[in-house]
Amino acid sequence: MDNKTNDEIVTRITEKLEAWAVPMDVREFSRKEYREIFPQGTVKTPIGEVKIGKNQFEKMAEKDNGKRRALIGAMWQTLTDPIAIIQEEKDGRKAYVFIKSFKNTEDSLKTGFIMSVVVTIEDTKVVISTYKRKRREVLSKIKKAGVIAYEKDYGASRTNGI
Repeated sequence: MDNKTNDEIVTRITEKLEAWAVPMDVREFSRKEYREIFPQGTVKTPIGEVKIGKNQFEKMAEKDNGKRRALIGAMWQTLTDPIAIIQEEKDGRKAYVFIKSFKNTEDSLKTGFIMSVVVTIEDTKVVISTYKRKRREVLSKIKKAGVIAYEKDYGASRTNGI
């Protein structure tokens, strides 16, 4: 990608992240809720079916002093209706980073960002991590991306449903 094209893509995705931020699906952190949104341990995404990595529930419970517990609904939203999916190498494997923006309930002018990392293990796409990121971290990630695997269409629905 030449710089001009890359800058145009980054600008376009950034604009979509700002304009298409949605309220976060906040759910109680429980096995019951988790199984409800990931009933078969998989989820349909714009790039195909993705398996939820084992220990994701435990990881969300423990990481960042339990702050990720609030993200199970957002994880589903990010995987099923991302604004962009970028491709990168992670530990020598192809990784997809799903990116979605959310309206902050306390400050409606502030946008929050969630990323979910999906790697390919034995021909199966598996979610290995979901976390919040700051705007500058998201933009840096998009700028460094070798490939944009998916970008939400201009005419796509802004609701959560594919």
